Amino acid sequence: MDGFVALCRTRLTDSELSTLLDWSVLVPLALEEEIVLPVGTAYSGEQTAVAGAPRVLALAERLADAVGLPVDAIPTGENLALSLWFLEGGAERTARMRPGPWAADRDAAFYVALYLRAAQYSLRNGCPMTYP
Repeated sequence: MDGFVALCRTRLTDSELSTLLDWSVLVPLALEEEIVLPVGTAYSGEQTAVAGAPRVLALAERLADAVGLPVDAIPTGENLALSLWFLEGGAERTARMRPGPWAADRDAAFYVALYLRAAQYSLRNGCPMTYP
């Protein structure tokens, strides 16, 4: 994830970075800023940060554009489809046909795709998502 965080630091403000990375709950609503609740989760400890999927999506799209991520080639839908695309050769095959900065650091590209697809899923299905 180091390459992804480095990418974020060069392309996003500190506030935008926090919005993208620090949520515990992603909701399909437009929120001006994240909402911090004094309710702990297993992952976050003492607080729960709620972020709006439209804002997270916009940030992830900016990152995807910055690295030339071939979003149309990345699967959607099925459980683990994104992970398997990166692990089982789909990303490698696509990188040969559609090279770009994304292919140089596929670990960073994975996280860009992960946050992008999470926000898209939340909006498409009108449901909240939790980060465990």
